[in-house]
Amino acid sequence: MRTTALRKGPSVALALLLTATSVAACSSGSTGSYCDALTAAEADWKDAGATLKDPASAARFVATITTVEASAPEEVRTDWASLRVLAAKFTVAKPDLTELTKHMEGFESSAKRIETHAKETCGIDLGS
Repeated sequence: MRTTALRKGPSVALALLLTATSVAACSSGSTGSYCDALTAAEADWKDAGATLKDPASAARFVATITTVEASAPEEVRTDWASLRVLAAKFTVAKPDLTELTKHMEGFESSAKRIETHAKETCGIDLGS
């Protein structure tokens, strides 16, 4: 993900966020509740771009992320918290793009860890 693109506006931030968080089916395993939470959230993820354009919908999306975060394994729980904080910035009518840019720069490494972990643990590719 390129954080410099975020300066072009919230639609680019939404696209970056979606790239990092699109969800597919998970396989069962020792982290089954985590994979189950990702699967249950799938419908919310599909419309995340449109969701983040509306503060009330963004707040519901944050609640979905919070649910996934609660079941996330320790090694990625902080990364999901980072995603939650980023998405929460869209719960206001006019997000502060400077703050979004700062947070997105920190989120880039979290997104990579989430993607890698989801693929290895749940058999899903969040990067596609």
